[in-house]
Amino acid sequence: MNKFCLDEGNIDFLKQAFNVLSEPNRIRIICMLWKSEEDLCVCEIVDDLGLKQNLVSHHLWVLKKINLVSSEKKWKYIYYSLNKEVYDKLKKIIWEVFNF
Repeated sequence: MNKFCLDEGNIDFLKQAFNVLSEPNRIRIICMLWKSEEDLCVCEIVDDLGLKQNLVSHHLWVLKKINLVSSEKKWKYIYYSLNKEVYDKLKKIIWEVFNF
């Protein structure tokens, strides 16, 4: 019997997520995407955060690496959304670990 509450895959996912979310602007981006009723383009995120476009694009790229963010190209713009399935998985894992 495994005495740990998570399997190795979930522990690795949680480690990667905490590493990615250790950057405050990435948390801000996640909050923006979570609150938005529509997908957001980089220009909207840049305007709201007051950061340079290349920095926002880098943060989105890092968030996409763990599949927390999805993207879709529409004409010449790329629109981003929160991957609700991965977001819910992260919430569930955090709840399992810290709900004691």
